[in-house]
Amino acid sequence: MTTEFSGITAVLALLGVIAFVILVIVAVAISARKERERTAALRARAAELGLRFVELDAGLATKMAAFPPFCVGHSRRGMNLIEGQFVAGGLRMSLMFGDYQYKVTTSNGKSTTTTTFNMSFISVVPVLAINEELTVREEGFFDKIGQFIGFEDIDFESSDFSKRFHVKCSDRRFAFDLFDPRMIEYFLAAQPPRIHARDGRLLFDRGVQRWKIEEFTANLAWMDGFFARVPRHVRAARLAQSDHAADPVLHPTSGDLQ
Repeated sequence: MTTEFSGITAVLALLGVIAFVILVIVAVAISARKERERTAALRARAAELGLRFVELDAGLATKMAAFPPFCVGHSRRGMNLIEGQFVAGGLRMSLMFGDYQYKVTTSNGKSTTTTTFNMSFISVVPVLAINEELTVREEGFFDKIGQFIGFEDIDFESSDFSKRFHVKCSDRRFAFDLFDPRMIEYFLAAQPPRIHARDGRLLFDRGVQRWKIEEFTANLAWMDGFFARVPRHVRAARLAQSDHAADPVLHPTSGDLQ
């Protein structure tokens, strides 16, 4: 009886292992299929926009090294990237958006663990000159702690905006110029992405979060509204003279956003 029971236990254990292996294979196959579908959907989106599609870019982190998390971890690579010239809010710009993946390896001395992170982003270099370092994000717990110990961000006349958003800028005057009442109202009316600006490039993201295909469209639309609301005096001061005549804010026509 003991021998028979042991045999049954061994068979059940073997069946369990086989079932587990099958489940792993199925899960991997489903994941691979979803990735192929995502790539195909973003490739089609690039074609709709008349932009270039890059399925894999191992050099993305080098291009974006000024921004975290593009300077964090290892095995960094861009995926499903859409690139090209674009117009948002009436401003010409070089646009790139898609997925980014990086890995972080940690060790406690006994074992080593590698975690893979995936996120989506939009990056632009507009003709509008923005050379300041700017960070805009919704305030979190650590921002409030930082204020308590003296690391304050910029406060605006709108107390609702100042309470909800953490704004830091290397030039406070530029921050006050950019965030006029209309821009503040736009931010308060939505759940905007984080904004980082440095050396003329702007990065829009929502932290380490990979977007659904439709969320790319929504975030691009929000970005369009952001640039459309860049105040007239900021555009006048920072656009090249050759771009003034075509700018819909500096020279509005019927139906343009005022």
